[in-house]
Amino acid sequence: MSFVKKATPPPAVEEGDMLKAKIVDIKKVTSQWKDEEGNLREQLEFELELENGYKVKSWMAFYEQPSEKSKLGKLVLKLAEATKKDIKSIQEFLSLLKSFGWIFIRVKGFREYEEELYPNFAIVTEKIPTVEKVETKAKETTLEPQVKEFDPKQVLGRFEDAVKLGLPLNQDDFNKNLLVEERVFLFKHGYIEKRLDLYYPTVKALNLFQ
Repeated sequence: MSFVKKATPPPAVEEGDMLKAKIVDIKKVTSQWKDEEGNLREQLEFELELENGYKVKSWMAFYEQPSEKSKLGKLVLKLAEATKKDIKSIQEFLSLLKSFGWIFIRVKGFREYEEELYPNFAIVTEKIPTVEKVETKAKETTLEPQVKEFDPKQVLGRFEDAVKLGLPLNQDDFNKNLLVEERVFLFKHGYIEKRLDLYYPTVKALNLFQ
């Protein structure tokens, strides 16, 4: 049926892996957890999208005036350092972070659904993606994230014999021999597709070694 979308597969990651994610939205929500006084806690809900299109959510405790030791406080300080801006309020921080557009997340564990493992993510607060100033036609400057590219033939060359024969890679081979960024690159550009926990080279990958 045309209105039922095909699910984007979860990324091939391991616990502790760090990935860059695009910020779709950030909103303040009420948590199910309570503070010491019995009041429901407030959180920031991050709606994010990985480079292969897989969408995730992550949460962080919200404070109007966060401590420098809190996760939110550390993220505010990192954003101020990266953008060279004096952030004067939590509202200004949220607006700036949305326009900045990117953040790092780390795999903190997995959950199982219909016999498939899905990663859970936490926001990384000790660093944020590198950005550079780019001049526009109007001579204005803006912040654009750096996107890392790879030579697909060089990356897949580690499995050249298997790729030439169209043989799939298992999770152990795929995860241990490739960086997270390389895996994301191969999925994003259509060189690898996942079927039944195996990673198959596509026709595009086969053509690299013709």
